[in-house]
Amino acid sequence: MIKRLLLTFLTVFAILFNNAKAQAQISDQDAIANNFYSIGEYDKALSIFKQLYQAKNGSSIYYKEYLNTLLKLKLYDDAEKIIIKEIKQNPVARLDLGALYQEKGDLASADKIYNSVIQQMQPDQFSINDVANAFYGTSNFDYAIKAFIVGRKLLKDDNIFSYELINLYRFKKMKDELTQEVLKLIENQPELLPMIKGSLSRTYENNEDYNILKSLLLKKIQKDPQNTNYIDLLAWQYIQQQQYDLALIQLIALDKRTNGNGAKVFSLGDLLFENKAYETANKAYNYLIEKGQNSTYYIPARVAILRSKNKQILDGKYVKEDIIGLTSDYKKLLTEFGSSAQTIFVIRQLANLKAFYLNQLDEAEKLLESTLTLPNSRPQTLAEVKLDLADIYILNNERWEAALLYGQVEKSFTNEPLGQEAKFKNAKLSFYNGDFTWAKAQLDVLKASTSQLIANDALDLSLLIQDNLAFDTTGNALKMYAKADLLQFKNLDNQALITLDSISILYPQTDLLDDILMLKAKIYTKKNDFAKAADTYQNIITNYNNSIWTDDALFQLAVLEEDKLVDKPNAQKHYQQLIENFPGSLYVIEARKRFRNLRGDAL
Repeated sequence: MIKRLLLTFLTVFAILFNNAKAQAQISDQDAIANNFYSIGEYDKALSIFKQLYQAKNGSSIYYKEYLNTLLKLKLYDDAEKIIIKEIKQNPVARLDLGALYQEKGDLASADKIYNSVIQQMQPDQFSINDVANAFYGTSNFDYAIKAFIVGRKLLKDDNIFSYELINLYRFKKMKDELTQEVLKLIENQPELLPMIKGSLSRTYENNEDYNILKSLLLKKIQKDPQNTNYIDLLAWQYIQQQQYDLALIQLIALDKRTNGNGAKVFSLGDLLFENKAYETANKAYNYLIEKGQNSTYYIPARVAILRSKNKQILDGKYVKEDIIGLTSDYKKLLTEFGSSAQTIFVIRQLANLKAFYLNQLDEAEKLLESTLTLPNSRPQTLAEVKLDLADIYILNNERWEAALLYGQVEKSFTNEPLGQEAKFKNAKLSFYNGDFTWAKAQLDVLKASTSQLIANDALDLSLLIQDNLAFDTTGNALKMYAKADLLQFKNLDNQALITLDSISILYPQTDLLDDILMLKAKIYTKKNDFAKAADTYQNIITNYNNSIWTDDALFQLAVLEEDKLVDKPNAQKHYQQLIENFPGSLYVIEARKRFRNLRGDAL
């Protein structure tokens, strides 16, 4: 009995061992064949796939691999035989026969088969999906679309297969059909609106595409004016076309219709502010303010409109009366809400205007000094106030007090961006004072700053000191340059320009000429003399192509041309020049983004 059991066990074990061994051999052959196929040695792959296909159950496992190899070798007769055999087991394989005819150039026969497959589809969602996916797998996207559309009729459901069709329309860039499909989707699934916006933004390439959406949306709104999703999408479309006033009108109408809290209008205002569309941003904020003090966004809108007006005035050609009016608005806000930890940012902006634009240094100092004693203030906020106050101390020639505050912030926030900013400002103060050795020592430490901007600025100033002291050990020319830099920091721009001009006259051999040009360009830009700033940047690019400032000059020139001089072809040229010639520049990422936008890429 035991011998019989042992014999049975050994027999079963041998069978299992041989089966496992056979499976391993097949797996090895499969891998070898696929490797031959991947490197284009189709003859070698064919001999293996044929064996695997002809093995037991091989026709169901290796059909596709064998067929594809036959097609690669243009063995059409052999391919047709195995397709016809496969059709008996799987009718969808008729599509392979159509693909074979298509490969041979017999398009009429291929179309006949494709259409017959679609006509013979049954009203079953899964089988329709299988047919459409089979078309997709052979890159017959038009027939995949047709399968889904016919499938809708068979299932008597105009909304089924929406996602599949949207993906196909987007791939084929069939923008009319895509737009109609997504609008249909909104009717039934309004929660998908954010996804739909993303899908459209990845597909639309120009204003004409967005006009398709606008035309269809306006018709939809006429038929169904209560559908707020259409209004939302129309506002989004206006934003994409930078028709901000029209977008604002739609979102205000939407907010009123839905008794909203103004969230969408406030978000639009912030977007407009970022895009420097200050006038329209102010309209958005004013709408929210007019909703009254109980409105959710009343206080944020009051703050935001001052921020917007501040940028609008300071970025443009302002007069003293503009600054006085703005300070009056800040004072009104502080009178209404008082000085507290929540209004420190208002106090900081008011102090900045008084110090840098109205020369009311003592008043600015008192404002910020009183802020330091406000209860419940965050340590980071108080540190930022100290940095502001130290800057104003410099304006008021209280340099020791400034250095003391910078040192306090640096000590409290060691190895943090705020502390590194304070250290850089302190090094810059030493530079203004003509203590170049000490300034350079601090700057060299900051070259490893976690803030790329501070690290870059520290590196530039360190190199400026190093290069110029190497040729002028007295440092006299560099002291005049530092004086000019301090004057422009104080907004005494005309005095700064005169000082810069004096350097090249008194020290004609100075190595500071490119640095002087860079500082001049900065001053011209601040004075809104954009043409002169552009000429100065171009001077650096043309005559000082080995300067540490060349990549800065290229980027700043391109930004001026894009934003201020409306010279987009030259802006695009200079962004490209920066990307190609200075791949390690701090500005490359932003330059690449702006370049692609100017080129018309879908971002």
